[in-house]
Amino acid sequence: MRNDKDDVEVSHLGSTAVGKGELRPRFLNPVKHSYLLKILSLDARNRVEELMEIQEVHDRQKAEFYKERGALEAKYQKSYQPLYEQRYNITNGVIIDCESATTNQEEKGVPNFWLYAFKGNDVLNEMIMDHDEGVLKHLENVKWLRTDNLRGFKLEFYFRPNPFFKNSSLTMTYHMIDDDDSIIEKVIGTEIQWNSENCLEKDMTQHSRSFFNIFSPTEVHDKYKDLGLKYEMEQNYFIGLTIRDEIIPRAILWFTGEAALQQMTKITTEHFCFLDSLSPGVKKHVNILENIQSDHDELKKMFYKERANLEAKYQNLFQNLYDKRCDIVNGVVQAKKVSNDSEASINQVDITIQDIKAPEEKRVPNFWRHALVNHELLDAEITTPDGRALMYLKDIKCSRIDSPMGFKLEFFFNKNPFFKNSVLIKTYEFLDEDEAIVHKVTGLKIEWYPKNCLTSKVIKKPKKEMNSVDIRPEQCESFFNFFDPLPIDEKAPKEHIDEMRRDLYIGLTIRDEIIPRAVLWYVGEGAKGKMSIDWGESEDEEGDEN
Repeated sequence: MRNDKDDVEVSHLGSTAVGKGELRPRFLNPVKHSYLLKILSLDARNRVEELMEIQEVHDRQKAEFYKERGALEAKYQKSYQPLYEQRYNITNGVIIDCESATTNQEEKGVPNFWLYAFKGNDVLNEMIMDHDEGVLKHLENVKWLRTDNLRGFKLEFYFRPNPFFKNSSLTMTYHMIDDDDSIIEKVIGTEIQWNSENCLEKDMTQHSRSFFNIFSPTEVHDKYKDLGLKYEMEQNYFIGLTIRDEIIPRAILWFTGEAALQQMTKITTEHFCFLDSLSPGVKKHVNILENIQSDHDELKKMFYKERANLEAKYQNLFQNLYDKRCDIVNGVVQAKKVSNDSEASINQVDITIQDIKAPEEKRVPNFWRHALVNHELLDAEITTPDGRALMYLKDIKCSRIDSPMGFKLEFFFNKNPFFKNSVLIKTYEFLDEDEAIVHKVTGLKIEWYPKNCLTSKVIKKPKKEMNSVDIRPEQCESFFNFFDPLPIDEKAPKEHIDEMRRDLYIGLTIRDEIIPRAVLWYVGEGAKGKMSIDWGESEDEEGDEN
């Protein structure tokens, strides 16, 4: 088992995940085979329909929250804009402060500003190949804006005339299904009009890797089977978030390497030498940009305070609905008879799967288990034995922690034969309000009952010596490893860094997707966001697709 979870170092892990190379679907969820909703008792069906009504109320309140949050973001974006314009003018030598005015053409502006702002971030630096740098030296500005429906955002990259392509600007647009930027619908990039002799596209050159590949994103359809391609699209989205939330607001800090130091990482020797070679006139411009950044950060603090107050107001409203949901799911209250639409069909279903019977108890059976495994990412984490333990999961809650900044996930369990804990806890701590810099991740130790531990097993191997047995523990794949995270360490091997990122992505997925929309995931409509129930009376079954 992994130890030293309480003393971890700061490391930049980003806000999403690098997916596993291969994901093995467990097929735990009967929704995928159209069985779950067919076998529910009438009481359970009424409970599910009542949960859908609560979800509708939740979503109306959420829409009001998004509207208020959008207005707040717009107000502060308007405040940031003059500062971004000053940054543009200084970096491109358009307007120079009278104290730093110069007639030396070489000292106007800040050379290669955006190239080294990108290279100062370790995530982007890994993407930028040597053959990309010549192009990025011509990048003069980067902007972002919300899409018209506020569900998603667009990045705009503005270039000076250059020998590589004809475009004066390139864009990346991320369309989301929901306002929380959690479910990607599609990603659209500008078609680059390369000059034939300088094309960097992977299909037309020997270079298979290039920063500019992000402008040719993978197209993934809803029923596409290759989860690797879906994670490739999510990685593209991760890059977009990094540029939007980290680079654009703090470009000068990435340029100077200060942002990297804040994350306990280092800029490259080549980057350091470039900064050291800047002329005195350019260094004055850099100092002015740092003062502008200070003004920006003061405004950002005011925004964070107002946003936290807004989130707290709505979280109280949401929690009342989540408490009602918990009571309905666990049979604390009587089911309200919502409709008779499904009553007539309850005896018309031919159940062909063995060992599944309509539960008689007054509750929604396996509610959280099915909500979790109906999400592709989580389904790949949950083994068949995990599924049995998750049958005892009765609620999941998320709460904000303010000192240090972060959030806590709590998994509440009924008494079960697997472990003694009634609640399992996972906590994420961040160094910033935008949750871009992970400081510490901790999990509660699970008190397993003997012989029922799901995260490790004892291996016995006979030794050559007479009557001697080698006994050693061996770690097992299990969702419950989630509560025993790796320590944050920027010096860890790449596979461990990927695992840390994936761990954060799982936590964010549970917080942002599962908890707010649990009933939709339960009935198999979470990814689509539909507000209707298919009780399975259709003649067309899709259960054999997988």
